[in-house]
Amino acid sequence: MSFRRLVSDLGRLCLQTASQSVAVQQQRAIHVSVRAADSIRDAHRQGTRIGAGQVETMEGTTGAGTQTAVNTSSLDARLPTSETLKQQFDGIAYNELPLVYIRASKNNTLVTVMDNKNEVITSTSCRLEGFKNARKKTTIAGQTTGVAAGQRLVRRGIRTVRVQVKGLGPGRMTCVKGLTVAGVRVVSITDHTPLCELGPRPRKIRRI
Repeated sequence: MSFRRLVSDLGRLCLQTASQSVAVQQQRAIHVSVRAADSIRDAHRQGTRIGAGQVETMEGTTGAGTQTAVNTSSLDARLPTSETLKQQFDGIAYNELPLVYIRASKNNTLVTVMDNKNEVITSTSCRLEGFKNARKKTTIAGQTTGVAAGQRLVRRGIRTVRVQVKGLGPGRMTCVKGLTVAGVRVVSITDHTPLCELGPRPRKIRRI
């Protein structure tokens, strides 16, 4: 009888400890994490928060959405005059310096160098420098094209040039930086981008 009582008491003790452990497990707090986006569509619906310093602006249009106070008291001194054409740069008059034409289109960057008699000295582009397809419309391609054009000018003994930029492509200013990296001195940068006064005819008003 004593052995049976011992077994029964042991069984009751095991049942009590099991019930207490289940009660402890039921009292545990459940932490629910935020549902992660498991697809591109969900991530697009949630959107991304972009801070003020992370907004990427297209090159050449920095500060277009903001208003900045500019001191115009010394503006006339910065603009070229008739005396600027006679000014000497490295022993050469300003109007006799070679002119670098940079055509920055949406998909390519073209560079043409001409002398004061409108004769072509050299010309190159992103495609001729080895960039194909979508790589042509990058800032690195524009800078590489500028460096290549600058090296050709240095080999010909041309160290000082004027620059005329046309277009709003990605290689707009990086091409000028490439010229300076190659050792060419840029005296002036002129913007000849055509801008329509009125633009195309607007769309008709939608009728509801």
